[in-house]
Amino acid sequence: MQWGDFGQIIWLIALAVIVFLSINVYRWRERVKSTFADKHLLPFIFPMVSSRKFLFKLFLSCSAVLLIIIALMDPLLGQKEIEVKREGIDIVFVSDLSSSMNVQDVAPSRIEKSRKFIGDMLHQLGGDRTGLVVFAANAFAISPLTNDYAAIESYLSNVNTELISSQGTDFEKAIQEASKLLEKSANSSKMIVIISDGEDNENSTTNAIKLANDNNIHIASIGIGTDKGGPIPMYYNGYQDDYKRDNSGNTVISKLESNNLRKLAEQTNGTYIQLNTIQEGISNLSLYKTRLNKNEIATSTTKNMNHIFQWFLGFAVLLLFIELLTSEYKFFKSRIK
Repeated sequence: MQWGDFGQIIWLIALAVIVFLSINVYRWRERVKSTFADKHLLPFIFPMVSSRKFLFKLFLSCSAVLLIIIALMDPLLGQKEIEVKREGIDIVFVSDLSSSMNVQDVAPSRIEKSRKFIGDMLHQLGGDRTGLVVFAANAFAISPLTNDYAAIESYLSNVNTELISSQGTDFEKAIQEASKLLEKSANSSKMIVIISDGEDNENSTTNAIKLANDNNIHIASIGIGTDKGGPIPMYYNGYQDDYKRDNSGNTVISKLESNNLRKLAEQTNGTYIQLNTIQEGISNLSLYKTRLNKNEIATSTTKNMNHIFQWFLGFAVLLLFIELLTSEYKFFKSRIK
């Protein structure tokens, strides 16, 4: 036999306390009774009291409590087969790795918040298959469609703006790479979640929209950054060297360009979400995801153990019922002479 919640065994301490107190109360009663008269006279002074019935009631009560504790521990016995069906959609997360994602106008930075959002969103997925693509001026698939969310999280830990040397932002190449992962998908609903600050250095938004519509893909665009923006830190060997400057030597300020992201979402029957807080972003994306059609993506048979706590609970109730009907007092039909 196995147990679903073995920690409930701690309630045996309460049972031991009940037994201890009951026995001591019984002994106290016997000592008090002995002060009234000699032992051989007690049956005449207390003719209605039955010590055997008192102990029998105590046995019934403690046995019932013990059975209730066993029921709380959720005993498991045997196995039964259950058919499990999983439904979901196919989702590709597309993360912008252009240098502007290093801007710290959102804490701790756009790229850090982007990674955090994807990681937390993975924990909200059920049967959905998920892939991961990163992009700047070029795009690369980091993970194919999979249900192994832990693997994607491990890939995320290595995602940073130094991963792609060719800088810029090309939405068309990003959607193209994500579409390759989704092209063999049998699901009726396919979604790309693109997390970016919206800067389009290649004027590729229009082509990206056409590519998504040709492949029946919905785009959920997540805008990260602020309208005020901030300077772009430049890193060398993992350490900040300076801020990005233009040809005149002025510090470049990167701002959230939400128009491009809104356009990507609205023209692909998707949704635009500005990432103010991680939890709000996850809630909004999850709400949109529920509107999409889901396909059955897997059917499997699993073996679950049978819960038999109800038997112990039933016997406990029976014992308590008997205890209530049992009196510790004797009943006499004749007078004492």
